Amino acid sequence: TAILHDYNDSSSDVLKMKIVPSKVSSILNETKPWTWIRKIGSDVAAESIVLSKGEKIRPVHLALLAQLGAPLDVLQVKTLPRIGVLSTGNELVDAYESSKLKSNQLGKIPDANRPLLLSQLGAYGNCAPTDLGIVTDDDGIDAISSRLNQILWGNDETEGIDVLVATGGISMGEKDIMERVFVRGMGGKVHFGRMNMKPGKPTTFITIDKDHSRKLVFALPGNPVSASVCCELLVRPCLELLHNGVDIDEIGRQTGPNFEDESTMREAVKYVVENANVHEEVVASITSDIKLDMGRPEYHRVTLNRKPIDNNSGQYIYQATSTGQQRSSIVLSLRNADGLMMLPRGGPMGCGSTVAKKGESFPVFMFSKISSSIGSGTKFKDSSHRPILDYNNDHVHNKREKLMVGVVICLSEKDRGKKDVLPDELGSRIVRSLGGESKASITSHVTCIVPTMAKAPNDNFANKLSSLIHGPAIEGSNVIFVVVASKGDTSKSRTRHVAFRTGLEVNHALAPIIDKHAHALALQVRKGASSQDGIAAMFENVVGTLRERSSLIITCSDIGLERAIGAMKGSLFHAISLINA
Repeated sequence: TAILHDYNDSSSDVLKMKIVPSKVSSILNETKPWTWIRKIGSDVAAESIVLSKGEKIRPVHLALLAQLGAPLDVLQVKTLPRIGVLSTGNELVDAYESSKLKSNQLGKIPDANRPLLLSQLGAYGNCAPTDLGIVTDDDGIDAISSRLNQILWGNDETEGIDVLVATGGISMGEKDIMERVFVRGMGGKVHFGRMNMKPGKPTTFITIDKDHSRKLVFALPGNPVSASVCCELLVRPCLELLHNGVDIDEIGRQTGPNFEDESTMREAVKYVVENANVHEEVVASITSDIKLDMGRPEYHRVTLNRKPIDNNSGQYIYQATSTGQQRSSIVLSLRNADGLMMLPRGGPMGCGSTVAKKGESFPVFMFSKISSSIGSGTKFKDSSHRPILDYNNDHVHNKREKLMVGVVICLSEKDRGKKDVLPDELGSRIVRSLGGESKASITSHVTCIVPTMAKAPNDNFANKLSSLIHGPAIEGSNVIFVVVASKGDTSKSRTRHVAFRTGLEVNHALAPIIDKHAHALALQVRKGASSQDGIAAMFENVVGTLRERSSLIITCSDIGLERAIGAMKGSLFHAISLINA
């Protein structure tokens, strides 16, 4: 090995190069055979599964398949559902036609819905959106029906679409003709409409059948925010289910293979819905008061901010800030939104309050995943929307029974005799959180001392707790809050340690008297409580029905109590109605 060295000969103007011996030895002299060679099969072991059936293709999957020699041009994938987006209305001007936008026509507005929904649907990654343009009210029912039938079912040259999303023309006005188009003109069947939600009340869902094939139609409101919110809450989960499909074999194992049996089919549909992927949720506290709608629950657009509980815990809470004016025509309210906060209906026919107070917590449905590594996402059975499945009939749906609340306060032995957990104050906090005295009242409250947790289960304590819950003091309660006190020590870290250990003992003692567990409600309790008290995330909250009474029992930390109730309040009333139905 040699290096080059330059020097300048004084007798000449020419720059010359001189080769001199190098003192650097080659690394190759020290290299053993096969050192820099990867053996065949060393990257992926034989018979390894690198891509499972039903898995969504991501960039890394293509690289894996290519690396393994799989021909990408013949890779079998499922076709994305084809979805058409249509706007309706005489007042609309196509936002894609600049010449019309510049004409300043009186009584005309740009069509914001199609650009919004086409982009929104495209971002989901679970469908292939198609722009169907604008139809006007003056086109008439027959002409619009004929055009849409051709679009839906296709012809020799076009393939047709699977889902139609139309905006406008679905409310109660004289020019709102789209429901007549879909039903009378196209033979559709209306499954639901006039929804109890804000925004989106006129939303209607229709199916149209032909030759053993079915098309889905979502007729959304004409205001752009309403259209966007309803697309997010209704269309997106539907497309996710269409794209992912269902595992018939797994459904058969869960419900039985005879799908011709009506009860089996009903259970199969319920299983599919409960296990459908829906929006991820977080529980967030609001940073300012929000006026509640007196007529309907509201999906309020919010921005989220994640804040650490303290400097050392590594745990966080979410704070939600309203995006401002929520009128359904104000697209600006969507601009910085991270999700939709589910606010209850206000007033005496709702939660009992007219305002959601600063610091109260509510579930937020996220527009996008918190992390791309979060498995298959939230299932409907674990969602805050889960109680929808329990609306079996109008009687149950409309029944809003007053809650009769019994309270069991559990104190550790070290907290015995301390006065910082006051039963009357705790009862008042529960009633306020449930919407006031018109919604709930305290029947009684009792105190129970929890012995120091030993290695073996404490049967005496379990029997004592069971006797209190089934005894005359709590009789007549349809909801029983078992509140684990966590304020018994002046040392913050010690207090939380005591509450955690006490909670474990309490939940162990409750296990024998629980008939059926309500896991979805327990998840809501945990989310709400942990947003207020970091250690509450470690509690195994229990929610379930008692074996010998028509009552619901709930365990919670006293610190996380308000937000736990706020997260599950709406579901709680319906759950009690179902128990007593």
